[in-house]
Amino acid sequence: MQRRVWATAGGLLLATAATWLVVGVAAALSTTLWWIIAAVPMLGLLFAPFSLARFSGGRTWPSWVAFPFTLALMLTAYAVPGDWYLREAGTRVTATVQDASCMQTKEGRCLYAYTLTGPEGAELPGDFRDTAQYPVGSAVDVVTDPRGYLGPRLAVDLQTRAFEIAALVAYAGFAAATAAAVLVGRRPLAPPAKQPRRRKNPATA
Repeated sequence: MQRRVWATAGGLLLATAATWLVVGVAAALSTTLWWIIAAVPMLGLLFAPFSLARFSGGRTWPSWVAFPFTLALMLTAYAVPGDWYLREAGTRVTATVQDASCMQTKEGRCLYAYTLTGPEGAELPGDFRDTAQYPVGSAVDVVTDPRGYLGPRLAVDLQTRAFEIAALVAYAGFAAATAAAVLVGRRPLAPPAKQPRRRKNPATA
């Protein structure tokens, strides 16, 4: 019985990793169709911590411990899978900024959408957006997708591993919370303490 519980918990961890990857692919492709496909996995990733109650014997603290880790997983999914793909399949080029437009964010800042051209003057496929402002005509080192699935990304951003480390830490935290839920679930909940019966005061009877 206990072996079956651990196997189920392991299946939850595998499903969480697969869900994270699907969300990451949707974020990287950034198309309406992929966001529709990823809608259910995103909800599944968000509510994954609350499935730990089935292992913990009704205790809720493992779920609340796991919840911040799943939020961190969702945030890292927006960067890590796309970075993995471009590191393996991308081509580094020095692009030239041809045009820029400002899209206002909720915070009142500009998110610039750039049109880039490659060394031969052809327009690079995909969207390149950044909060930094690059003047028209300036050179930018980017990594492009030869297949055109993903938009260009700054080469310097692909050199950092900060998001990957954050994703590993978040997944390890979620795995630890899952193991803790299974371990505490082996112990029955303590029955509520009985309240002593109050005697009637003869003077007020």
